Amino acid sequence: MSRLVLTADLLRPYPDGRGGWESATWKSVRWLEGMVGPAASLAGWEVSTLSWQRDGGGFDTSALYGRLGVPLDFQGWSTLLARPGDFTGEAAMLAEPFAGALVVGVELPEVMLAAFDRAGIAYLDVIGHPVRFLDDLVMAFRTNRSELHAVLLGHRLDPDTIPLQAGLIRAKAAWMAPPVPDLPAGSALVLGQVAEDRALIRPGVGGFASLADHLPLLRQAVAHHPRVYFKPHPYDRPDSPSQQAIRSLPEMGWIGGNLYHLLAQPEIATVYGITSGGLAEAGYFGKQVVALGTPSHRFGDAPGEAVPLHGGWMLPGFWRRLAEGDASLQPAPVLRDNRLRRSLNADWGFGAIDRVIA
Repeated sequence: MSRLVLTADLLRPYPDGRGGWESATWKSVRWLEGMVGPAASLAGWEVSTLSWQRDGGGFDTSALYGRLGVPLDFQGWSTLLARPGDFTGEAAMLAEPFAGALVVGVELPEVMLAAFDRAGIAYLDVIGHPVRFLDDLVMAFRTNRSELHAVLLGHRLDPDTIPLQAGLIRAKAAWMAPPVPDLPAGSALVLGQVAEDRALIRPGVGGFASLADHLPLLRQAVAHHPRVYFKPHPYDRPDSPSQQAIRSLPEMGWIGGNLYHLLAQPEIATVYGITSGGLAEAGYFGKQVVALGTPSHRFGDAPGEAVPLHGGWMLPGFWRRLAEGDASLQPAPVLRDNRLRRSLNADWGFGAIDRVIA
């Protein structure tokens, strides 16, 4: 292979503000082209992009929804992702533009990956890792080719860096004023998510799970812990099903502040959530984690799992090794901290806990 096509979830819609729907991922494709395009070109790849473009052009997502007989909205999107096997024949349209190329995509849905598998198309799926408190964000890659998976393993992130960084954050928090005065030992934290988060799609059913589905368990949590706080997701809307459900529990407090400052408090013993990435992070801070849902991605070293990578994937050498099938172990390069954070314009609260405040 010498041709690389960069893409994202071609099916994911977003309200266009005019009563219709547009692509939710065209920016992701432009981001990926900026991060991967120059490095892959320097390594000899012929690079192009394909997206459902915001103002028309590119992939005709509206036509595909019409062929599939699914409404073009959040509910229709969740149906396609929840039941990819129901759309085998029509979804072949997803693979046609990628024939003969290596596809590199941002958080590709299973319906696209299944279409690639049936067409014999190799892919690298780029997934944001849930741990976001390292010196930079982490991307994990999964693939359907064993030879590509072997190359990924040669660039995998050293797992020891995660608990060590969590320890540094806990050490810093010891010098900071606690986020809640007189917090009793054994308290708990409940994490919210954006209502239409892909990770909340109900497998096999469609639609989106919410904390409203787990009110009996949350009532038990309020009775079991001396104090329970709900931390809403900063991008979730106030009228979301999860926030409405929490309002029905007046004994549960609401809290803002920095997630890592909260996780560093020894008085918080348990963290609840559906599939929030904060659950994965909480485990590194020694918390008991109660996950009410099943994560949409598996991270690890096994074939088919998403392999967390160090920052070498942003350099030409990584793409050169993919072309050559070089699976040798590659040391992590020395890169500027926060390179990915800056490129994504996303901090997720790390900057607030990382800076010197005294």
